[in-house]
Amino acid sequence: MKPSTIFAFIANYFTKANIPSNSLLQPGLKKKAQLLDNQKTILCFTILVYLLNTINNYVSGFKFSLVITGITSLFLIFQRVVIDEKNFVTFRNLYMATTCVSLGFLCFTEGFVSGNYFFFFVFVIVASFIYDYKETYQLIAAFLVIIFGLVIIFLYTPYHSILQPQNADSEEFYFKSNLIITALSICVLSFILLRQNFDNAKKIVGKQKFLDAIFNSSFDAVLIVNTNSYCVDNCNNQSYSIFDTDKETIFNKPYNTFFNTEDSNYEMFTFAVKSKSHNWKGELVCKTNTGAEFVGLVSVLSFFVGKEIFKKINILDITDIKKIQLELVEAKDKAEDAMKTKTQFLSHMSHELRTPLNAIIGTSNLLLDDVRMPQQEEHLQMLKNSSEHMLHLVNDVLDYSKIEANMMKIEKITFNGKEFFDKIQSMFHSQFKTKGIKLKLDIDEALHKNFISDETKLSQVLCNLISNALKFTESGEVILSAKITKSSSTKANVLFSIKDSGIGISNKHQDLVFLSFTQGDKSTTRKFGGTGLGLSISKKIVELLKGDLKVASKLGDGSEFYFTIPLGISLNNKQFVNEKTMKALKTLETLNVLIAEDNGINMMIVRKFLNKWSISPTEAVNGIEAIEKFDKAKHDVLLIDLEMPEMDGYETIAEIRRTNKDIPVIAFTAAMYDNMHSDLLSHGFTDYLQKPFRPEDLHSKIAQYMKLAV
Repeated sequence: MKPSTIFAFIANYFTKANIPSNSLLQPGLKKKAQLLDNQKTILCFTILVYLLNTINNYVSGFKFSLVITGITSLFLIFQRVVIDEKNFVTFRNLYMATTCVSLGFLCFTEGFVSGNYFFFFVFVIVASFIYDYKETYQLIAAFLVIIFGLVIIFLYTPYHSILQPQNADSEEFYFKSNLIITALSICVLSFILLRQNFDNAKKIVGKQKFLDAIFNSSFDAVLIVNTNSYCVDNCNNQSYSIFDTDKETIFNKPYNTFFNTEDSNYEMFTFAVKSKSHNWKGELVCKTNTGAEFVGLVSVLSFFVGKEIFKKINILDITDIKKIQLELVEAKDKAEDAMKTKTQFLSHMSHELRTPLNAIIGTSNLLLDDVRMPQQEEHLQMLKNSSEHMLHLVNDVLDYSKIEANMMKIEKITFNGKEFFDKIQSMFHSQFKTKGIKLKLDIDEALHKNFISDETKLSQVLCNLISNALKFTESGEVILSAKITKSSSTKANVLFSIKDSGIGISNKHQDLVFLSFTQGDKSTTRKFGGTGLGLSISKKIVELLKGDLKVASKLGDGSEFYFTIPLGISLNNKQFVNEKTMKALKTLETLNVLIAEDNGINMMIVRKFLNKWSISPTEAVNGIEAIEKFDKAKHDVLLIDLEMPEMDGYETIAEIRRTNKDIPVIAFTAAMYDNMHSDLLSHGFTDYLQKPFRPEDLHSKIAQYMKLAV
């Protein structure tokens, strides 16, 4: 076996890397792994050199030198066993100290004539392996240690060995052997260094090829502009294709050669190119070598190479994309024009049909009111019903055309809730009576006040849903309910529901009923008629009212259509006062009541009612003032508004409960939300009174908590 093979085998054993040599390692980890491998290689090499010296000393009978080289070899082997990426900095320092000290002892033991100081020159090469070139201070420190060791040896080492006296022939032989070992070591280290440089060069070439492949495989044309000359320094292969030219034509050309300088974005683009750090992205008209133009998506990015600034310009040809966008815009315009034409036609035809239908309906009513023959009654009634049905269909088509053209607008008007529901009930009274179906109303009493919304549109939705419920219900009842789910002083969320005991809707058809011109199934259309537009229009109107119309149904077990919409609360609501009830209320003259209310009108109303019951209340306009007045005098009942400036009702009740746990405190509020009563109790309130309130409710609350007879 060749010596080089033996050396390679031993070196491979001692230099197995613990870090995987993966090309995908991050640069920092790859560099760290390389340094670690270098250290292991050098350590292996040093161990072999010391082992050779140990054998030589044993054969020559140099006992002191044998002890020094043997101990050093064992210590270096121990370092090889424990070395890893966590302590390789410590290893470098320990390695340099060990070798320098051991060489110093060898030189002193064997004398200057042995030539052991040659090995210090080997360590100059060794330092280049185990130190990072960027760690300049560490490399300089290593060189200084080596030089310092040489100086010490030259100053204090005896010329001939004192501990191991030798003859002239032995000294000459030992000198030559150390010289040969040193020369071989330098040759081996130089070979390893050259091989490493060669491997690094191959890696650099491979990395460059990899980067070139990425650079040239891009669909974008890439121009690299030098900001010193503002000419193209480099470009990728896509640039030749997109600009219809070759490398010689693009290189060293001014960057603006390839762009239309009259483009509206050119000024911002050239500012980005000439700025040191400014980047830009946008559309720009580009020019090919033949003078043809195309629209490009252009981006400008700055980067540094050393102290030089370069600009990377990416150009993507988006001519085809712009053509598609233009075609889509044209198609959209044509579709909108077609929709407008259709809408205008439907609107025109609907209005044209309404005129004769109104005449037919009016004439039918006149004939029904006049004296007529009994046999004409049935015919005239059929004529009236058919004409009214046709008018309803025409109105649906007109509404649908408005919705499709986005012409339906929501108005905000004030209407009274109680009057609103009374109108709806009266409109359907005769129809339900004729069919023998009950129409029940379950309306929240808090809705008996003025609201702000589109009364007409809301009425249209409810009437359509009630009409459908009546149509598909043969027996039983239809229930219209309206409940406030959440409210504040300016807005209330109201849940509307129309529930019937009719034929119901199967699960697979429930999503279809809201589609235009669609009903549950064909048999429904044949039996009950209709266009299938009613629910579609109702759903659109509810969406315009900021809600969502939904259905819950079971085939053969009725249906429920429901939605929640916000209604504005009118500030001009008047308190409903029952004069007879007011006169029957007892006086409460022995009570002291504290009111905290920031609204002057509300304060005046409460004060007048309390005055009627012989109470002169203590008034406060915010929580801070209420606490001050509460502390100054004794009070029996507190009325605290929740929404007040400076300190609201929740903060006020918290302060009051710190000193008084028992006094009745009634929350006075226009708000309404889920679990309101339990929430107010948890904050320390005894009860609450909803605004707007009825006087008898206020009287009842005060009397209840003062244990007085109402």
